[in-house]
Amino acid sequence: MHDPVTRFRPFLNTDPPALADLWNRGLPEHCVVRPLSVHEFDALVIGTLPFEREGLIAAERDGARVEIDEDTRANARAENERMAGEALRVLGVAYGEARDDTADDLVWLGLVGMADPLRPGTPELIATFHRAGIKTVMITGDQSATAYAIGRQLGLSGEERLEILDSSQIERIEPELLSALAQKVDIFSRVSPANKLQIVQGLQRAGKVVAMTGDGINDGPALKAADIGVAMGNGGTEVARSVADVVLRDDELQTMILAVSQGRAIYANIRKSIHYLVSSNLSEIGVTFMAVAGGLGQPLNTMQLLWINLLTDVLPALALSMDPPEPDVLRRPPRDPHEAIIRRQDFARYGLEAAALTAGTLGAYGYGLMRHGPGANASTLAFMTLTLGQLLHARACRSDNLGLFSHERLPENRWLSGALLASGALQLATVLLPPLRGLLGTTAIVPGDALAVAAGAGLPYLLIEAMKRSPTKD
Repeated sequence: MHDPVTRFRPFLNTDPPALADLWNRGLPEHCVVRPLSVHEFDALVIGTLPFEREGLIAAERDGARVEIDEDTRANARAENERMAGEALRVLGVAYGEARDDTADDLVWLGLVGMADPLRPGTPELIATFHRAGIKTVMITGDQSATAYAIGRQLGLSGEERLEILDSSQIERIEPELLSALAQKVDIFSRVSPANKLQIVQGLQRAGKVVAMTGDGINDGPALKAADIGVAMGNGGTEVARSVADVVLRDDELQTMILAVSQGRAIYANIRKSIHYLVSSNLSEIGVTFMAVAGGLGQPLNTMQLLWINLLTDVLPALALSMDPPEPDVLRRPPRDPHEAIIRRQDFARYGLEAAALTAGTLGAYGYGLMRHGPGANASTLAFMTLTLGQLLHARACRSDNLGLFSHERLPENRWLSGALLASGALQLATVLLPPLRGLLGTTAIVPGDALAVAAGAGLPYLLIEAMKRSPTKD
């Protein structure tokens, strides 16, 4: 947050020169407790509610000191609540004579309200976390009224009711009850360092994956206990950085949402590469098995199968691992950490896509058998159709939701575009260059055969794109 903007509000009719001198000494700005030897008093006391102290004196009036009565204390409490409701951190100020590091006969001065404004864009950042399915919880030492006001400004609860728990008595709460409360509470106020660890453990017992941010020495136990401890790199202590799993070098919370986006993208890209490799290899098995089982002969020779594996399994799969994050990556709920990287329903999808590629290839191969009969010409059609179909399929594997028929477009993957262009050019060379034709047993393709190859490779791609479900909505 930005540097504090301090406001001093004298509550009682205190001597104006004394208040002016207090302001000029910079106490509200720096909020330090120190002796003021050049003033009419030599000890200054600052606390959350010093007017609650017995023996506190209101002010000197005509040389006499009058003790604060209950009505005055009640008014001070009300003023404290009002200032706290404006998201101010409130301190009470009194002065007196210093005796052995203590001050007696304190004279009440007033309340100091320190505003720590939110950084621009912080409420929007919290909303982004919520859209990503990440619940945000504020743990603070502020009093409840201040914490509640700040929580409302942040939008911690979204559209729901803001729930706050005063943690001053949290040690007395049973662990099971704390776990249940932790799932519903948005703000924990009046938190001590030990409370932070209890809150983190309570959320973990409830089955939550907890990321904890902190920068102080007292944050160390909670940072270490959290599933992901996040420390501040510039303003944080060495203790916090040493026990944290992640250190934010710029101390910006926006970096966390970028890290979430990139982390989800990396995991998704691993799934994309597996998706592509499994479905493509299943299609090769399907083409060979179905053709042989149907008495159509062997559509692909050994060299052609080896070429397909080298051409389609390497460059496109690597390029998919470099895919940029999808536009809806931060509109998806977090995945179950115990979930397998390949789910049961994924195998059904892979099988369906492999069947589409197999059908397209066998269709082109059947056309070649009818037109040219068994031999190199028909085999070339199957070879070209399957290879080009797999290259197109690499584009379909970029997203389970977005694709050719979606209103929202995927960001361009230059690595994939380059890989497909290079692989496509090499594949065309197998029917254009005589040395490669001799090596792979292919023949030149006439225009009619080219149309069959285009249909056999393109129709499965269009079908797979049409089967994609609608993307997640905001």
